[in-house]
Amino acid sequence: MPTLSGSGLTLRPPRDDDVQGRLALGNPPEVMRMFGADPGAIPPLTLEAARKWVERLATHPHAWVIEHEGRFLGEIRLDDLDNHDRRARLAVGFYDARKLGRGLGRKAVHLLLTHAFGSLALHRVSLRVIAYNERAIRCYLSCGFKEEGRERDAAFVAGQWHDDVIMGVLAQELRTLG
Repeated sequence: MPTLSGSGLTLRPPRDDDVQGRLALGNPPEVMRMFGADPGAIPPLTLEAARKWVERLATHPHAWVIEHEGRFLGEIRLDDLDNHDRRARLAVGFYDARKLGRGLGRKAVHLLLTHAFGSLALHRVSLRVIAYNERAIRCYLSCGFKEEGRERDAAFVAGQWHDDVIMGVLAQELRTLG
């Protein structure tokens, strides 16, 4: 698995010491809500849960830890990679709420898309994001993703239904962003 670097960020394979990095950031309610979790029902992150998180990431064929200025920030993955149709689904999560809104998500997504459309020769990358996560949607739009539709009432969060926004970007669209 390659290490991808640029713009002050590194996307790298997980290491054992990431357990402590993940544990230190915990499960901040404001971050977990953006993943579709009920802020009132989020358990504290335990050492065992952090260990399992790192193990799961380490066994994933296309998953990286996002590191900023030498510190653990989150994860980014290409799920469901289909070599025949040359497509995958993007998933990204920042666990440090203090780093949100600084353009780091855009940089991480761009690094991964460059790898996906370059080295992996994918044609398409898609994602789904809960509709109230406007910051993430703005990030994805700035990276070339287009809204392709909505899955209505797809997520039940804190007693309310929310739509999932379905987005996608094609290789030629990333190239035109340059």
